[in-house]
Amino acid sequence: MKKHKALYLMLIVVLIISTLAILLTGCFKKNITENVTIDNANLVFSKIAENLLDSTVTVTCNVSGGGTSGGSGVVITSDGYVITNYHVVQNAINGKATVAFTDKENPNITTRYTAKILDEKNDGSQYSKMDLAVLKIDSNQTFIPAQIKSEAVKWGEYGIIVGNPKQLGSLCAHAMVSNPKRTMSHNIPSTYNQVKEVKLTTEFMMLDAPVNPGNSGGGFFDSNGKLAGIVTLRQYDNSEANENVTFGIAYAIPAESIVGYVKRYGITM
Repeated sequence: MKKHKALYLMLIVVLIISTLAILLTGCFKKNITENVTIDNANLVFSKIAENLLDSTVTVTCNVSGGGTSGGSGVVITSDGYVITNYHVVQNAINGKATVAFTDKENPNITTRYTAKILDEKNDGSQYSKMDLAVLKIDSNQTFIPAQIKSEAVKWGEYGIIVGNPKQLGSLCAHAMVSNPKRTMSHNIPSTYNQVKEVKLTTEFMMLDAPVNPGNSGGGFFDSNGKLAGIVTLRQYDNSEANENVTFGIAYAIPAESIVGYVKRYGITM
């Protein structure tokens, strides 16, 4: 009887050891970098950022009164239309700007083009008062447009921003959706020759992102590399004096508004 009991216990031990060996072997054989998934965030966002350099630009323009204005932009069509913030180009001389693409292999090299700032369509709609502008690159070259995000943005959704902070060139940074729909008023106190009045209460996306001057007009992209919004401003008490800046709170114009804005120009994203 004791002999049978000992054999029974030994069999149980063997089964337990075999089961553990199978489970552990399966774990160690799994290569977490084998497939590009959201579970491997580093690889996912690295590939997204690399691909987006073909669809994002820095924007620079000479402004009235001397000096330059700098910001960012996103290519939205293959024939070279670019979306940016109006306040990036509002004082541009002769309605022109320079857009530059960063070389992926050598970030110190850029390819520059002249772009025309399209006249605002003052059609009386809410879009005509949004802090947005469209540029057209002066080239017959075929460009790679960003894909627009049609799905609703969710609380806590993670993505990246690509912009030109402090005019340092195209830089990417992490971003998370703090609030997908925040209704707020946004206005620009003065514009050159009153070409456009930016004064509107509308929905913005709030982001937890390191936004600085120059990020304006750049894109917020989701984990699939789709354009979810245009980074427009950060939290502060006085926009003109840039007083009491709260870092980590930024605002982006959502994709739905971008689509509606450019549609007035006959542009389909």
